Amino acid sequence: MQKQDIVDFLHGLSNSLLQGFGDVQKHSGLGNEIAEGIEKSRKKLFTIGVSIALAGIGFFLILWGIASTIDTIFAMRGFGFVLVGIIAVLAGALAYKR
Repeated sequence: MQKQDIVDFLHGLSNSLLQGFGDVQKHSGLGNEIAEGIEKSRKKLFTIGVSIALAGIGFFLILWGIASTIDTIFAMRGFGFVLVGIIAVLAGALAYKR
């Protein structure tokens, strides 16, 4: 008996909430504004994510080029990559500390 009462209560509550949201959307257009805001935010976040990814790839390729040049010039057999990696880690730590 109690389970049926709870189910009936939840059913009535969900129906009244849906009806209330429908009335609000009819009278104020609030739902459209919220949907438009979410869509704009989603597009902006996607653009920012792509920009960060491209900047990261560019930074990685620059470091790889520097390390390859150091290795080629001094024939260090991989030490250039380690050296540039250490410099990058130290630069990242300094940027994080600020």
